[in-house]
Amino acid sequence: MAAATVLVRLNPAMTFVFVSGAGSDSTERGRLMWARVKGRTENAVLRMPFKAAFAFRPGVVQPLHGVRSRTAVCRVLYSLTAALLCLLLAACYSLLAACCSQLAARYSRLATRG
Repeated sequence: MAAATVLVRLNPAMTFVFVSGAGSDSTERGRLMWARVKGRTENAVLRMPFKAAFAFRPGVVQPLHGVRSRTAVCRVLYSLTAALLCLLLAACYSLLAACCSQLAARYSRLATRG
């Protein structure tokens, strides 16, 4: 929010892309606090007077090119679910998962085109 607040003040004609996460609750009334907080943040960003603002909710971001999580639990989960994640990516790639470089490219294209 701090970055968005400064950016909208400096350049309200820009497009702002906020990467949130699957499960965010834009109603701000759900049972899970983290989902309410993410939803509240999304809503606040979307209300800002940017030329355009977008909130994306990727379900999974698969680390590639040797990138490893610093968190042991995440490393174990990635190892255990790698095969399942590959099937998931193949089955519904554009809806649920994307790799970091492709996410960045998609969001950059969207931001430049508005």
